[in-house]
Amino acid sequence: MASISEFIEALLDEGKAFSKDELKALISEAKADNRLFIRHMGELTEEFIKLRALKKITSSEFKELMRDVVNLNKMQYLKLSVEAKLRAEKTAKGLSNLVIDELITLIDKAR
Repeated sequence: MASISEFIEALLDEGKAFSKDELKALISEAKADNRLFIRHMGELTEEFIKLRALKKITSSEFKELMRDVVNLNKMQYLKLSVEAKLRAEKTAKGLSNLVIDELITLIDKAR
């Protein structure tokens, strides 16, 4: 029977391998995305990882750069959400006005 220490070590090893594979897939998918912003974020992430691996930046610099990437992604998401909401609202208002105007025109013609 494996000791708790051996179990934890095996679990950590599996977790590291899983995280590494997930990170590789995430960067590959981002770099292959058809949206320029997503591609750029994937390229930046890859570049920052390379810089850290080559010890050209410290761990704290890497963390700060990655926080910036995360924050840029969050801002882009919120911007897209706002833009989508504005488009939906504009469409709804346009359709509503069109229907109301058409109804008024029909009512006026019926008189």
